[in-house]
Amino acid sequence: MKILVVDDEPAARYAMTKTLRAEGRQVLEADNGETALDLIRTQAPDLVFLDLNMPTHDGMFVLQSLQQDAATMMPEIIVVTANNEVSLAVQCVHLGATDFVTKPYDVQHIRSMAARSQQRVVLQQKVHELENGSESVQFGQLLGTSRPMRTLFTQIEKAAKTSLPVLIRGESGTGKELVARELHARSDRASKPFIAVNTAAIAASLAESELFGHVKGAFTGADHNRDGVFRQADGGTLFLDEIGDMPAAVQTRLLRVLQEGIVQPVGTERGVKVDVRVISATHQNLEAAIEDKVFRQDLYFRLKGIELFIPPLRSRHEDILLLANRFLPADVTISDEAITVLLQHVWPGNVRELQQLVHASAALCEDNRVTRCDLGLSLDRGAEDEVPFERYLDLPLTEARTRLVEDFERMAILRALDAESHNVSAAARRLGIHRQSLQQKMKALEIQ
Repeated sequence: MKILVVDDEPAARYAMTKTLRAEGRQVLEADNGETALDLIRTQAPDLVFLDLNMPTHDGMFVLQSLQQDAATMMPEIIVVTANNEVSLAVQCVHLGATDFVTKPYDVQHIRSMAARSQQRVVLQQKVHELENGSESVQFGQLLGTSRPMRTLFTQIEKAAKTSLPVLIRGESGTGKELVARELHARSDRASKPFIAVNTAAIAASLAESELFGHVKGAFTGADHNRDGVFRQADGGTLFLDEIGDMPAAVQTRLLRVLQEGIVQPVGTERGVKVDVRVISATHQNLEAAIEDKVFRQDLYFRLKGIELFIPPLRSRHEDILLLANRFLPADVTISDEAITVLLQHVWPGNVRELQQLVHASAALCEDNRVTRCDLGLSLDRGAEDEVPFERYLDLPLTEARTRLVEDFERMAILRALDAESHNVSAAARRLGIHRQSLQQKMKALEIQ
């Protein structure tokens, strides 16, 4: 990546340049705003540390000039100033700055900001290569290149070839129905019906009729026979979403259907044979529901012939930009500062939240370019130094442990390399391991 340091004081430029130097980075320097603008236009740096107070064409001049120059793409700009007035910071942000730091600055904080930006650049390059290369990131209607998603794709492929029921676990917005549709599409039932029903949206009084059907006169308003969803899905796949919210009485009837393959429409004692593969899904903690006696344990074991876990978006960081690009209209782009806040956000609503946010910001943005203001997300200024445990909590324990250790080792190695100016031998001594061991870990973790 390219970093531009703009400061009229040689000593300040030297200190900042020394702080930022690392492998994979090219650091450029400018001593005034005019030179800075020329380098931004000709060299297209990914990150700019811009001093505000310069005697010739100050930082405000640079920001205002870039705002008025539609032909130049605005890089990520960090304003550096001795003035810590909030109004000044707000003015800089309105002019396109991503963040600001006050002098004297903390060296580790500067390195963290550069590392965050470098991560964005690397992800952008990777997404560009994936979208323009031969490696597929599409799995039917699902999209992803992160390890959790590649694991899920493999599990779907294997599960689809069986006739076992499947229980899909995942937070709201992660795409549980898309997974169910892929299971059906890749199975030997693909030519038969796929019926989806949200059990949480069915009134308790009508749940049995909806699932198992009814005969004419079974209850007030039943003026004709009705096939339930089990009979509609005969020969194919029935997807029962939000199974954790199913009424207790219906759970008992459902268990019998799964055991015997026979449904009994409401209002008759005659059973009807059905051949249905049931795929169910929930965002609920079924184990806790069983403990609280609101979900049948025997039904749980019957539904979870195969159990699939969909990772939340915060656990598949590499896919955020990939998905955002896919959701954007073809003629709309997204700014670097917008990408930065997308990568920092924890996404409680998962892919659904990302999709709706991108669609809304693309509709409201100016000049077909989504900015951070369009997204309405704020940058967590301390988030770049943290690895929140929440991103691992929804993964299977073994996978969570592996990813947690890898992320910790990656952070420790990158910090050691930064501290030792990317001298591998010195970084190994700092970490207390052999140089060869460090090189092996760097290769396994894809650290350049």
